[in-house]
Amino acid sequence: MLAVVGGGISGIAAALELLEKGISPDELMLVEAQDSMGGKIRSIEMAGKRVEAGPDAFLTRTTAPADLATRVGLGDELVRPRSFSAAIWARGKQYPSPEGIMLGVPVSVGQFVRTSAVLSPLGRLRALLDVVLPKTPLAGDATISHLVRSRFGREVDEVLVDPMVGGINAGSTTVLGLRAVAPQLLEAYKNSGARSLARSLVAVVPPRPQPGARTIPFASFATGLDTLVRASEEYLAARGVRILKGARAETISNGRGGLTLQLAGSGRKRGERIALAGVILAIPAPSAAALLSEAARSASAKLERIDYADVAMTVMRYPKSAFAEPLRGSGLLVPRRFGHLVTAVTFASRKWEHLDLPDSELLRVSAGRFGDRRFAHMDDTTLQREIAAELTELMDLRQGPAEATTWRWQGALPQYRPFHMELVASIRGDLAETGAVELCGAAYDGVGVPACIASGTEAAKRLASRLTG
Repeated sequence: MLAVVGGGISGIAAALELLEKGISPDELMLVEAQDSMGGKIRSIEMAGKRVEAGPDAFLTRTTAPADLATRVGLGDELVRPRSFSAAIWARGKQYPSPEGIMLGVPVSVGQFVRTSAVLSPLGRLRALLDVVLPKTPLAGDATISHLVRSRFGREVDEVLVDPMVGGINAGSTTVLGLRAVAPQLLEAYKNSGARSLARSLVAVVPPRPQPGARTIPFASFATGLDTLVRASEEYLAARGVRILKGARAETISNGRGGLTLQLAGSGRKRGERIALAGVILAIPAPSAAALLSEAARSASAKLERIDYADVAMTVMRYPKSAFAEPLRGSGLLVPRRFGHLVTAVTFASRKWEHLDLPDSELLRVSAGRFGDRRFAHMDDTTLQREIAAELTELMDLRQGPAEATTWRWQGALPQYRPFHMELVASIRGDLAETGAVELCGAAYDGVGVPACIASGTEAAKRLASRLTG
């Protein structure tokens, strides 16, 4: 028997790929501790619309999500956002994102300086020094801040790069590693003879998408991103894969008879013990560490070194009369340096045509990032009240929300520190000595739906190869 532990999108992709590799459905099981599949992909109902309480889209620069959607019969149901631009809050007002940037980093310095009103005059002058300062030495890996601040100064890092790049990971550029989080910056700079980071990036910057164009590199489903989860679960079940929901994996042991998975029981009843030929762990690093504490102590200890950020997503419906001016763009980024609880706001009903409402606007409001767990000490009512008060300031609102609901994601996003990729390679090396155990998911190979799908797919390929080779 082969087991995939974890029914998020990584585990789903792994199970689908094992079937693709010829594994019999009778020899495959998918174990999920929650009562529903999908992990952090969660679509909820508000005002008759399906709004995301987790990720709201996936990048389409890779084909992994579209390929999976096609495999389970959803290939022609993708929708794209109609708006792509987010404003930035600074010094008491909203500013448009500067032009000529990549991940918040200036590429066209002249264009950037002319359009970067979000920065102070001194911050703009400091950014210009990138073209004259000596090349920044980089040994192996470094934090994103180390490179960005050495080239453009602290303000570019804190006002632009941290909310854009750090925001994706609910982290801080002072902690996140270049090689794992922003490899395009590291490789472009190391491989270029230019001392300027901006000039090094010119050759790798992607074309800027236009609002409403099919080149906008994101997609989702009008019926909710969890449409992909539901269709995948139905696909697996229809082919005879055993799916256990509400079943918590307790331990993995590695004895003379090989690997054994112990499921948790209830009351005095001992959980099921399952002999395994191989297993894919598609679960967060702390859960994998606990599961492997007996079978692979070295790998377990290393897994515990991966930190996580907790976040809360609050979906709010406001009457259109609450806004002094109509909403424009796709959202608002709020840099850490200004001390707000709110980290970002997505104008969901402006971003997605299928979420349009005649008299209301739907907002997705994020709170929490690595090192900031203030929301964790508030109940939902208090958190929603605090968020509404901040939105009144950030967006000049005239009244409060008509309704709101909050989802809390403990251990939402892993924090990739410098040399994260070396740590993951070391963990996988330890597991290779344990038996047919593979890891996949956001903790290891990249956050976001495409990266998780690719991680699960590659884990399944490695496991299938090991078992058949």
